[in-house]
Amino acid sequence: MNSRIVRHLVGLTAIVSSFVVAAPAAAQADTGCSQANSQAASQKYLDALVDRNAAWSIPLDPFVLRIEDGLPTAVSALDLRLDLYAHVQYSVFQSIQNVVWTWQPGGRANVINATYGIPVGLQGVPLASSAVTEDFTLTADCKIKKIVATFTIDPPA
Repeated sequence: MNSRIVRHLVGLTAIVSSFVVAAPAAAQADTGCSQANSQAASQKYLDALVDRNAAWSIPLDPFVLRIEDGLPTAVSALDLRLDLYAHVQYSVFQSIQNVVWTWQPGGRANVINATYGIPVGLQGVPLASSAVTEDFTLTADCKIKKIVATFTIDPPA
């Protein structure tokens, strides 16, 4: 065989081999965030609802989108963190209660749902309670990319 053809075949073989070796790593990266890691990341967000200082430890995608009852309320990580840290509405949340987690609800990949209650009060006086459902969409590296929340506000129990 001509040495030029042999060099081309060797080069082509090297290129094809690099794709074959890289394929499993790429496939592994696309599997997404695990259930446990999705829940842990989303729990950090819930923690920040009642502890403003926890806002800085939430693993967020830089362009995270939060939607509450159909209205966009945050469009970036900084926007969301500042809102959780400084917004008055969260200062009346007393605790997060009875969280129920659902992994990939309805077969939606990379989504974990949290359903929970929040008692609302001021200086020990109960004002209301809120039933909340939140869908968290996470990136493959377990950063929150999107939060869709729906809630109702009821009189105190």
